[in-house]
Amino acid sequence: MKVLIFMTQFYRLSGAERLAVELAEELNKRGIHSDILSMYTENMSGVLEAKEALLRKGIPAVHFLGMKIHPPITSMFPAILKLRRMIRDEGYDIVETSMISPTVIASWATQGTRARHVAGLHHVYRRELHNSLQQMFWRFSVRCNKRIRFYAISDYVTDCWVEYSRTSPLYTRRIYNAIPDDSFDVVPDRYEVRKDLGIPGNARLAIYVGRLVAYKGIDTLLNALSPILEKENLFLLYVGQPYLGASGTQEMLQQIERQVAEASWRDRVKFLGYRKDVPRLMASSDILVHPTRTEGFGLILAEAMATGLPVVASNVEGIPEVLAGTDSVMVPPDDPEVLRKAVLKILNRRPEEAARAIKKGQIRAEDFRIEKRTDAMVKLFEDIRMGWL
Repeated sequence: MKVLIFMTQFYRLSGAERLAVELAEELNKRGIHSDILSMYTENMSGVLEAKEALLRKGIPAVHFLGMKIHPPITSMFPAILKLRRMIRDEGYDIVETSMISPTVIASWATQGTRARHVAGLHHVYRRELHNSLQQMFWRFSVRCNKRIRFYAISDYVTDCWVEYSRTSPLYTRRIYNAIPDDSFDVVPDRYEVRKDLGIPGNARLAIYVGRLVAYKGIDTLLNALSPILEKENLFLLYVGQPYLGASGTQEMLQQIERQVAEASWRDRVKFLGYRKDVPRLMASSDILVHPTRTEGFGLILAEAMATGLPVVASNVEGIPEVLAGTDSVMVPPDDPEVLRKAVLKILNRRPEEAARAIKKGQIRAEDFRIEKRTDAMVKLFEDIRMGWL
């Protein structure tokens, strides 16, 4: 079996991109030839270095489709033809995608070839919310390819996709996301982390990890914790970068900046930006708070549990699946008072209760190891090749 992992880019790895690269690496370790294809050109800063790193990790070949960032719709047609030639010349059996633009291109390029297209679904899609021209064309494209099959990151995402796309539920398989192995192996470094951040050694840390966008509820988080930061000797860490393309985000971030700047507790809120040591930060914190308004899975929740970090999260969409069987606390979104009480409940747990909750979280996190996701993906590819799906 020969597989092509087709993604937008691989030089800045966020959730879906990291999972795509990890899949290619794991498949090659198992003797399944898996190449990587980037939608963009290689003439961008950092791309050649990232390519060399992938080749050193055992990826046999790294290809580029040569498109510009935010390409016009007319550039799709040459890209489809180029990918079609690549599929035939290289003899790929499976083309895997997990982002909208690569999925559109591959859904047309694989038609009439031996290759089967497998598309990953990483978000919740609803017709009343996701009806732009791009999304409508994406939906039309996958419906035109009768041999395409899908995998979704949770049962909730699966159900929403079937309704959104009007495709058969038999064509979509649920395969959970995976978290890095180093999340399980990280050693807490509470004193050094606090020292590095200029925080007292006896302080408690609440941490948020993810994009700084309006739909993640980071304004609710600040409103929930600001009244107790000084009283509880608590510091709040925001880890992640803003994404100003999301509706309402710029205005929300400006409001948060003003709110923090004018407060007596302003030194207790820290915006750390992008960090490479997220597992270390989480293992050395006291609680992860994830107040999102929408979430198909919640990869950071699984990572937090693997490090032994207690979790408070919104009770929305795919999150109950991720936290099933744990003592994590789920709350309604957009309710600062309830969120504050949930945080205090976890921070004030008795030692034996806290230890039991941590153990349950770590057991649940085992379900999201890379090995299990790779097993499921290989089974999916094999079932498709055999014509069973």
